[in-house]
Amino acid sequence: MKHIIKTIPSSKPTISFPLSDLEKLSLSGRESIIVSIGAMEIKAFLRHHDVDSYVYVSTELVKNFTLPENVQYEMKINNGKLLIGPVIGILIKGKTAELTKQRVKIYKNYLFDYQHLNGLVLLFASDGIDVLNKQIHGFAYNPLENEWVKGIYPFPTVAFIRKSVKESTRQKLNELIGENFFNSHVFNKWEMWKWFSQQPLLREHFPETVMGDNIEEVKRLIEFYHDTFIKPVAGMQGTGIYQLSKSGHEFKLSYRVKDQNIMTIFDNWNAAECYLKTELNLNKYIVQQRIPLLTRDQRVMDLRVIVVKNQHGKWAVPGMVTKFGDKDSIVSNISSGGSAQKVWQSLCEIFSSDFKRAYKKYMEIEKLAITCCEFLEKRGLHLGYIGIDIGMDQNHGLWVIEINHRNPDMTIALDASDFQLYYKVKTAPLQYAKWLAGFGGEQTNDI
Repeated sequence: MKHIIKTIPSSKPTISFPLSDLEKLSLSGRESIIVSIGAMEIKAFLRHHDVDSYVYVSTELVKNFTLPENVQYEMKINNGKLLIGPVIGILIKGKTAELTKQRVKIYKNYLFDYQHLNGLVLLFASDGIDVLNKQIHGFAYNPLENEWVKGIYPFPTVAFIRKSVKESTRQKLNELIGENFFNSHVFNKWEMWKWFSQQPLLREHFPETVMGDNIEEVKRLIEFYHDTFIKPVAGMQGTGIYQLSKSGHEFKLSYRVKDQNIMTIFDNWNAAECYLKTELNLNKYIVQQRIPLLTRDQRVMDLRVIVVKNQHGKWAVPGMVTKFGDKDSIVSNISSGGSAQKVWQSLCEIFSSDFKRAYKKYMEIEKLAITCCEFLEKRGLHLGYIGIDIGMDQNHGLWVIEINHRNPDMTIALDASDFQLYYKVKTAPLQYAKWLAGFGGEQTNDI
């Protein structure tokens, strides 16, 4: 049931429905009800009218916050309470005073499919959280003007986290909405290896990894595999990555500087070890078995698998994109001179247009990605929007290279000219948030 809400002057907390809607909600004969708007719960006296189809709330009911009249709200009864919403928040970085209209306009990209969301979508920073009054000082989306409007609003039922969260902010969120916030957990590459290496069904898909400051383990790894990667524990977008290889008695260190491939050769392990200890803060790096990934025209390739919680609260893969590194580069990142292609096209090329084998491999990749997400969920991480980089070796075996969980950049879909995928992915977090808020996803084009 959807309604525009209008505010009318009254000193009593009231809410008035068209008589027919009062009956549909099974509220006929009741004098009052608890109204839940975001994190707020207010006792309201029930009224009815036959003038029009609007729902009217009194100024007393919303005296401490703004309830915009330019959106359609969905309403339902749950556990004897009237839910009005959904009220969805996006927690972003910065301070409230710094959030200009120019700065926040990029977040409209999450609202391409607002017609299936309805309700109140809010933007706020950490310092805009008012725990005592269960409010936020931030912005509300106006779908008629396609603009963000600054004001004081009820604290949302659900929050999609778009920043690193301090413990103090996490405590505030827990106090206000319990576990109804997602993508706030941060883990690094070393934690990822420690977790997944303990799972027999997943361990075989992860390159062996050691900490960089454990020099004996680093030496063992390079002696055993002859080819390794040195990566920042918390690095992103392929930056700061080195390739350390052994050939005979020599050791070669390859890396990129300003889009140029650089190689340094050491006569022996002692020289290589001395260089690493001098030039790198090894306790901030991992060293990892290098997987001989498939290449095309001397360009390394891997797959970005986009995994989301859909509007039914289920893990789903709306699509994938193939990433190709720059020629002879050790990484496949677009930001390092790479390019992108739709995965289906890549798989058909890999399997020489054997569509059955290509489809089978696609489903295998999808299953691996979802299994990884399910495992993270079992560890207590509340995620809803993830990018997993999966590589394919010369024998078509699958390897998890990276799990981007903080804020995976989905413009890679645009790099592959997959505009439909981009729109699906950008709208997915708020569709999941709507489900989490208790309103369920509408029957759109399911992910």
